[in-house]
Amino acid sequence: SELFTRSVGESSDIVRKEMYQFLDKGGRSLTLRPEFTAGIMRLVVQNKLYATNELPLKLYYIGPVFRYERPQLGRYRQFNQFGVESIGHNSPINDVEVIALAYTILESLGLENVKVKVNTLGDEASRDNYRKALKDYFKNHIDSMCEDCKSRYELNPLRILDCKVEEDRPIIDKAPMMKSFLSDESKKRFETVLKALETMEIPYEIDDSLVRGLDYYSETVFEFHYVSLNGNNYGAVGAGGHYSNLMKDLGGPEYPGVGFSLGIERVVSVLKDDNLLPD
Repeated sequence: SELFTRSVGESSDIVRKEMYQFLDKGGRSLTLRPEFTAGIMRLVVQNKLYATNELPLKLYYIGPVFRYERPQLGRYRQFNQFGVESIGHNSPINDVEVIALAYTILESLGLENVKVKVNTLGDEASRDNYRKALKDYFKNHIDSMCEDCKSRYELNPLRILDCKVEEDRPIIDKAPMMKSFLSDESKKRFETVLKALETMEIPYEIDDSLVRGLDYYSETVFEFHYVSLNGNNYGAVGAGGHYSNLMKDLGGPEYPGVGFSLGIERVVSVLKDDNLLPD
């Protein structure tokens, strides 16, 4: 359990609400895997896979994950993820490569009009400044907001931006935006990412409210959204982002990485909706 609490983050909905957590007979807290990246990074650290001249280290995974959430269209409590991690290079072009790979996979399955949403969470200094600004803004509103937002305010105010409660949205929509607090370096990095996506003719839209549900993300974050031909809105069928400190937090060297995951059941549902699965 400690792996996910440390890496995914105590302020995330996954840790606070969605983990299947229990004590074994030895009194140890065990958790059914809610996501892959933390476990992959622990694997890399424990086996010193980073000790190679052939960086970035490129890995892929596929398997079941478990989240105690409300089952809905394309979402299940046990589902399968396919994803990749590219570890050891800090270039923004690495971020673009990973976005392009996921986009190409979805396109090659026959999905048209996949919407790529991107945002930047900036570097550590940018996020610290932004958190302070959000605290200042929300302090006069927080008493009238949902219970989740109240606890997010204390733990990590960035999470408030992810609130789905309709009554809270007008307040959240007027909150300061991350782009106003970015360091020059983070601005430059994000511009490089956007220019490269344009060069590769990958259509994108900047979503200033996109923060992703995992606390280890920094800099570039992204989601792949899809509405099927019969009008079913699946939301994000896949998502990912860049992380700067995850390996260091798990006892390894300060190697950054970037990855994405696709929800296989959700992708299959979309393919069925659009009649893209052969008999």
